[in-house]
Amino acid sequence: MTQIDTGYIWGQALDSKINNGTDTTRHTNNTVLLDTISKFQSPVLPDLKNVSIKTITYTPKFLCGNVSSNEGPVRPGHYDTDVSILNKQDYPIKIFWNVIPNDGNSSNSIIKVLDPESSSGITCKDILPLVTIRQNLLEGFVLLSLPINDEMISAFPDPNNPQVSILRSVNEQQTNLIDVQVFYTANALPQLPSEMLFSKIDFRILNDSSGKIPKALLGKVLEVSLVSSTNQIYDQISRVNSVLKERFSLSDSEINAISIKIEDSSIDALYPPDDHAISSSRLSPNIYLK
Repeated sequence: MTQIDTGYIWGQALDSKINNGTDTTRHTNNTVLLDTISKFQSPVLPDLKNVSIKTITYTPKFLCGNVSSNEGPVRPGHYDTDVSILNKQDYPIKIFWNVIPNDGNSSNSIIKVLDPESSSGITCKDILPLVTIRQNLLEGFVLLSLPINDEMISAFPDPNNPQVSILRSVNEQQTNLIDVQVFYTANALPQLPSEMLFSKIDFRILNDSSGKIPKALLGKVLEVSLVSSTNQIYDQISRVNSVLKERFSLSDSEINAISIKIEDSSIDALYPPDDHAISSSRLSPNIYLK
């Protein structure tokens, strides 16, 4: 706990030591409140007097977009973020959320009402339209806020007036009203992997009047593999002629004068590797006191 002017912030300590403004440095732990104004150590949170909860927030980080080269900060791939929010209570909860991109301006807040014992999510599809920065890869934070006034949270929407909420009391032992988890995905492929078909064709070149094809290849069984699609009809001779034309720089008249014979053909299926990674984390609430 740290008092800053007349406000308190309850969260994780960023350093294992804090300076109290004197010549001494004291170790911090989870049971000590430091008052930077009066320079004395206060009791733990439940013993505070005349202190009420002002706001409960969650700040999940998001990563959205593509990295096509090694410019960083992450390896090449396609990145998405899913912020999942669970209302664990038996009454509706109203939250405010906005997007804060790195080195950019915060978006306007959006009201989201979570029904009792229900869940909702915020993904990159929801985040990107709120950001004016245009980058291939966008980083930043989503700020989720549960506004509380005088230890009362706007919990129950009035059925007769949706703009009015019925209040419900909240104290420091009841701050974990919702569960927030962040799910990150990364995929090095632009699309999901799918089956690829290859036609393997065995053929012979019977004659070549152009002289551009090496004589060592004439009359021998040669093999070529070509990408194929399902439900398609192929002329295998035309496909082989197209490969020979490009490989040996043959003109239309020269390729038409060549005779080839298809000995055999087969189909092979291949699935590309799915270079996919996922990670998730659960966030703890940040509690602001007044």
